[in-house]
Amino acid sequence: MAKKETKYIVAVKEYETTVKNLSNGTIKMERAASIYKALFENVLFTCDSYEGLKRFIKQNKYNKKDCAHYWEGLVASGHTIATLLYDTDDENFVETCCDNEQLIYISNWIK
Repeated sequence: MAKKETKYIVAVKEYETTVKNLSNGTIKMERAASIYKALFENVLFTCDSYEGLKRFIKQNKYNKKDCAHYWEGLVASGHTIATLLYDTDDENFVETCCDNEQLIYISNWIK
């Protein structure tokens, strides 16, 4: 199966610290630190405030009424929502990398 360019939307608790710790292996997760480093190299958009949420939803071409309430809750609990671009042959790759505490899988779609 060929690699596909896939966009993933994830929520990251304490974004800067978590991404840094995942990349250097300080936080132990399901996959190797190099995988998380590669995953966060291609961040397209991020949102960490209510003010930027409407724009973030438009950038990702989602319907506001379908996702705004859930995403507002994530932002309120201290998460940053990020759109990542990652090439993989496994469609469920990011979903299996997330621990649902510091890194929460939200959605994906294939280009």
